[in-house]
Amino acid sequence: MSIDIFIKRGGCLDVVHRKVNKLDLKKLKQELDTEFGPGELFAEDQDDPVTHDHQFKPGSIFLHHSCCKRIDLIVRYAGKTYENRFGPSVTLKKIKRRAEKKLNIDPADAVELSLQIADSSDRPDEATHVGSLANPPTCSVIFDLVPSDRING
Repeated sequence: MSIDIFIKRGGCLDVVHRKVNKLDLKKLKQELDTEFGPGELFAEDQDDPVTHDHQFKPGSIFLHHSCCKRIDLIVRYAGKTYENRFGPSVTLKKIKRRAEKKLNIDPADAVELSLQIADSSDRPDEATHVGSLANPPTCSVIFDLVPSDRING
């Protein structure tokens, strides 16, 4: 049975897809290092790099390859800031939830908010890995929590 591997990368929103019969993380990392430059592999929503013998649950595997081991993050909302460091494979969904909690945002209000990259109009999807938005060597991202677009129809 083949395994689908979806790889996101540091500073890039493109997704690399690999289909393998046997998961060899050491070999995969070497291939990605050769193709994109040296980096570490992270399992989705994990702060630490995977080891070569990491075990995954059956199904598709989502990885992140990045030279940034941590992403410095700032989320701004209503004059308050939330700062933290995350592994590059952490999704924006997880970051938004953590920021909402730390900034004491009412859950009813939080539903109406989106993460927007500071000084832009870009609102990446919640499945985006934070490392895909952080360009080395800064390894950092600043977001604003803003009202979500409403579609009336």
